[in-house]
Amino acid sequence: MTDLEIALLVVALILVLFVLYFRRKALIYHQNWQTRQSDAYAMGTHQVMGDMSQVLGTFAMLGDYEQVILLSTTSTQSSMDLLGVKGDSLDFIELKKKGASLGTAERRIQRLVKEGKVRYIIKDVELPGNVQVTDRIKHGC
Repeated sequence: MTDLEIALLVVALILVLFVLYFRRKALIYHQNWQTRQSDAYAMGTHQVMGDMSQVLGTFAMLGDYEQVILLSTTSTQSSMDLLGVKGDSLDFIELKKKGASLGTAERRIQRLVKEGKVRYIIKDVELPGNVQVTDRIKHGC
């Protein structure tokens, strides 16, 4: 074997090792990507099922209450879904898919309601110009 053949053999061996190394890295990257995709799909499915449970649950409760008040929020995870008014009762309602547990923020709302730490507040909003929101003075509510 000549020096050139040995050099070519070493270069070929190094190239094979590089190919094997980077192929293994690519497979690991692909597996991680598939796992992330599966997790994202599952999370999306859970979100859709939760949304469907909330909408269908709201419609199912319309006959149970004199008023069903939908709460909207700018946050991604609202801590409460509805208010229900029936007779002399105001119900704070959280709709969950059967078997789903309450989140931390939802448990906090539940605790505050149980402890009676609930207030009715009226805010006056002044427009146009600078938007000002102030507490209403309790003369006539």
